[in-house]
Amino acid sequence: MQSQIVCSGCGSNLLYPRGATNVCCALCNTITQVPLPGMDMGQLICGGCRTLLMYARGGTSVRCSCCHTLNLAPAPNQIAHINCGHCRTTLMYPYGAPSVKCAICQYVTNVGTGNARAPFCVT
Repeated sequence: MQSQIVCSGCGSNLLYPRGATNVCCALCNTITQVPLPGMDMGQLICGGCRTLLMYARGGTSVRCSCCHTLNLAPAPNQIAHINCGHCRTTLMYPYGAPSVKCAICQYVTNVGTGNARAPFCVT
């Protein structure tokens, strides 16, 4: 079974066999250390092409291997609040999310651009 990790050099997604301690990127030859078992991985959606990206929590940015957009990683525990657009219940969601679904009435409230993260593009 294979796992995946983000290259610490170019941000590409790398596949590696379980049990490996480090992975060499075929694109940039950077050696990326595999996180210890139990280390928390985060996910975010690329602001350039909407691809799901994985990264080791604690990282500050993630480069998309598809469109090469450099995405800012959310700081840990950044939680925002909004009232449900239907039942007015206070909802908590990760900062930067485009919408949040109410667990009570199932209504999806659009967050708007007030707390959206703009992708940081490097050409």
